[in-house]
Formats: sequence, C-alpha cells, structure tokens
Amino acid sequence: MESTSNNYERNCVLCCQELDIFALGKCDHPVCYRCSTKMRVLCDQKYCAVCREELDKVLFVQKLVAFSSLPLQTLQVERKHDIYFTDSKIYAQFRTLLLSECPVCPESKVFSKFEELEQHMRKQHELFCCKLCTKHLQIFSHERKWYNRKDLARHRSHGDPEDTSHRGHPICKFCDDRYLDNDELLKHLRRDHYFCHFCDADGAQEYYSDYQYLSEHFREAHYLCEEGRCATEQFTHAFRSQIDYKAHKASAHSKNRAEARQNRHIDLQFSYAPRQTRRNDGETGYCLILVPFVQNICLGVAPPPHLLSLISS
Repeated sequence: MESTSNNYERNCVLCCQELDIFALGKCDHPVCYRCSTKMRVLCDQKYCAVCREELDKVLFVQKLVAFSSLPLQTLQVERKHDIYFTDSKIYAQFRTLLLSECPVCPESKVFSKFEELEQHMRKQHELFCCKLCTKHLQIFSHERKWYNRKDLARHRSHGDPEDTSHRGHPICKFCDDRYLDNDELLKHLRRDHYFCHFCDADGAQEYYSDYQYLSEHFREAHYLCEEGRCATEQFTHAFRSQIDYKAHKASAHSKNRAEARQNRHIDLQFSYAPRQTRRNDGETGYCLILVPFVQNICLGVAPPPHLLSLISS
C-alpha cells in the first residue's frame, strides 16, 4: 500500500483538512474519518466519495493500508453503520464526533439527543440555533452556530457578518415563511403557489399567491375563456394565442352548426403595396399582399378558390 499512500496527499479530498485518521473501503480511496462519518451516519450515504462505488463496510485506520489486508472479523465494529476500527482510540474519536455537548458550560455537559442540547441552550444560556439550518444542514452538533435573539434574526434575514457566502434565508412574500436558500424557495413557489405556464416556458420567473391573481394575468396578457364551464375551470381555459382561443371557442362553445361554420370562417385583410415591375407588355403592376387577419379561427381551413387564383396570378 506504500505506492497508494504516495499517490494521495495528506489532505482529505472532500474537506481539505489534514488526514489524521483515514477512512477507506474496498476501493481503497481514502477520505478523512470526519467526512466518512458525516456521510454514513448523518446523511446515510454509503458510497465512495471519490469513485461512487457502494461501500458496505468502511475501515477507520491511522496508517494507510490496503482495505483487504486487514481481517475485519477481528476488529471493533459499529454495526449500525458498518464502520470498523483498528483500535479503541479511533473508536473513541468517532464517538466524540457524534456527541451533543454544551459549548458554553465550563464543565462538560453531554446530552443523548441534540433536541436536549437545544432545550438546555435555550433555558440556561438563552441561545438558539437556526431551525432551517438544523433541518437542512447535516453537520455535527459541535459545528452548529448558536445565536442570541437579535443575532438569530439577523442571521435569518441577512446572514452572518463573518460568512459572506450566506445572505440570509429568503422569504416567501405570499406566506411570510423563510426557506433555506433560493432553490428551496423556488420549490415552494412551484409546489404551493401558481405560475403562468406560458410565461414560464419563455423563461419568466413570476408567481401568484392564488389562482384569482393568475387568472387576472391570463386575462390581461393572454386569452382567457370565461364562457360556460370554462368560468369555473383552472388552467385549461387559458390560451397563449388568439388562434388557440378561437379554436377552443369554435369546438367547445358553438351552439349550432351555423355558428360553428361562422367561427371557422377566415377573414383576410388585403393590403396593396405598389411594386414597379416590368411585365412582358411593359406595364407597371402592383403586388397583392394577403395578410391573414384572424377574427375567428384558421386552423385546417383552405382559402376559397377565388383567393387561390389571386395568390397564384
């Protein structure tokens, strides 16, 4: 394993901290025991962080060796997460990582659950951790940040002064709840509120608190059918173009065949643009431009023969 040891620097490829205890599986890709513990215990991720191979067992060692060179059946093991330890000191350091210990009390106070530590910090020290960070960030208890009420409010709205990468937790202006980051806020908006599927397809990021406001947008920016059953339906009675809107009216709201025929009629607006052309007889002519002006619908309807003769002449 000497060559393998030389191939890797003394820093973890994940957290870049110095490797004092190695964690490796059958693929022999080492990471630090902190990152391995975080993956397997906190995140329930049992693959190799380097090659993504699934690792049913992981070995914590102080000296880098080949995984297959050690008889696992003789080593101390943490069965729940299938982590093996070459000595008791490494196991003790592993257990220390998972402790929920008060960072303020001069004498060590360890709690069996993080919730108990939270309660202690609140009652004894009037310090609080961010609920959003606790819920979404899988980190050790000793890595958690504790705030007084004023600093917690600033953390939620603007972030921490010493951490420029965090600008606070964005708020939903409709329900006044905060979310971990913009991705989580976007998931909430798309799941619990409304957006225009036409504008969304064009790349717009606009959301509406309820369907009433979205229907007003449909009415102003697109085409909204409010006849008959469409008055009580959602989404299916909004149309991007006038052509689609007229097609819907013809198929869904025509009372008789005569009205349906009228709705299928195409009105054409004629525009004559002068064009100097030299014909065989030397006369000056005009170019006839046909501009479809759809007042009803024009889907699948051929122009009448006299218009076809004008176009082809």
